[in-house]
Amino acid sequence: MEYERLELVQPHYGMVNVYRVGDTLIDTGHPCSDSRDRLLEALDESLSGIERVVLTHPHIDHVGGSLTIDELTSLPHTVFEGTDEILRGFDEYLAAARTEMAEFASGLTDGDPSADDQYFPTDLNYATDEVAIERVVTAGDTVAVGPYDCTAIHTPGHSHQHMSLYHEPSGVMLSGDIVSTNGHFMYGPVHWDIDEYRTGLQRIQTCDPDLLLPGHGDPMTNPAERVSDALEKVDQAEQSVEQVVNEQGPIAAGEIAMEALGATEITVQFLSRVASAYAIHLAEQGKIEIERQPYIVARPR
Repeated sequence: MEYERLELVQPHYGMVNVYRVGDTLIDTGHPCSDSRDRLLEALDESLSGIERVVLTHPHIDHVGGSLTIDELTSLPHTVFEGTDEILRGFDEYLAAARTEMAEFASGLTDGDPSADDQYFPTDLNYATDEVAIERVVTAGDTVAVGPYDCTAIHTPGHSHQHMSLYHEPSGVMLSGDIVSTNGHFMYGPVHWDIDEYRTGLQRIQTCDPDLLLPGHGDPMTNPAERVSDALEKVDQAEQSVEQVVNEQGPIAAGEIAMEALGATEITVQFLSRVASAYAIHLAEQGKIEIERQPYIVARPR
C-alpha cells in the first residue's frame, strides 16, 4: 500500500497523524486553529485531490477537520457503526468527554475539576448536521481506501466505535489509536473499555499485519512484538494498580498514577486518567472499591 503521512498538532498531547491513500483521507485531525490551518494548506498542496474521508474513530483529535473545515465536511465519509451517532450529537459527546476527563485527571490538587477548554473547545460551530456520512460499516465490511480494498476490523478499547483498516495483500493496517507509541492503554473519554481493549489487540494479532500506521507516532514495523507488549502491559498495569490500592488505599487516582504507572510531573495528568480507568475496571471486577469525591479515590475491598 502506498500512503502519505501528515502530522498535525493537537493541544497538550503532541502530534496526530492523518494519512492520504490515493484519493482518500484517513482521519482529519484536531479542530484547533493550528491543525486546521495546516490541514487546509495541505489540501491545497500535498493533499489536493482528496475525494473522500474515512474516520477510524470519533475522538476530537481524529474528526476535527470533518466538523470544522467545509472542504472536508462536504466530502463523503465512511465511519464505523456508532460513530455517525456521535458526530450528529457531537455537542453532547463533547460535554460528556469534558466532564469525564476533568474528573479523571483531578485529585492532584484541591478544588473541583475543571474542563479543558483548549482540548475540548466549545466555541466552534461544529458541522454536526452537515458532515456527509455516506456509509456506516461494521466488522468485516470492505472499505475502499484509495485504490485498495481494506477490511474493517473492529478494534475497540480506546473507543467502542474504533475500527482499524487492514489491507491483507500488502500486510498494512491503518490502526488508529488501538496500539499506542509506548504500548500502554491509551485512555479515550466516554467509550473506553479495558476488556474490549484486550479484544481489539487480539484481533490485530489474528490479522498478523506486517506494518501498522498508527494515529500517533511513526509507522510500526514490528506489529506482532508491539501488540504482545501491549497485552503484557495491560496485565501488569492491572496488577500494579490493584497492589498499590490494597497496600496504600484509600488513594487518589493521581497518586495511583505515580505509584503504579510511574507517572512523572509531565505525564501525571494524563496517567491519572489512565489510573482512573483501571480503578473503575478493577472495581467492576469486584477487586477494589472506588469513590468519586469529585475525583476518583480507590480503596481496598
